[in-house]
Amino acid sequence: MKNKNFLQSVKCAFRGIISGFRSERNFKIYICIALTFLVLNIVTSSGLYDYIILLALTCGVFSAEYLNTAAEKLCDSFCPEKDENAGFIKDVAAASVLVMGIAFFTAEGAVLVSNIT
Repeated sequence: MKNKNFLQSVKCAFRGIISGFRSERNFKIYICIALTFLVLNIVTSSGLYDYIILLALTCGVFSAEYLNTAAEKLCDSFCPEKDENAGFIKDVAAASVLVMGIAFFTAEGAVLVSNIT
């Protein structure tokens, strides 16, 4: 069912954010990692662009994880038994999270090293 207005769309999106945090352990882990990097950025006196990088990459990881979660739930609802195509979809969706995670750690590592030296 399509939302009738923008406010309903935003309400559904926030419901999705909350559902993701409640149902997936990885969201809690990512919050801890992002907060750790935030503290490290504060300690190393990061500049504005460093915080923008942190925010953008954190949002990227969360977006990838939300899409991964949606793909897993969708596959599980249509293919509750083991299925080769569902497995492929889930693996590729998980790969998107891994790729964003690698970008996140690489960029944040570079930011922190550049701030220390």
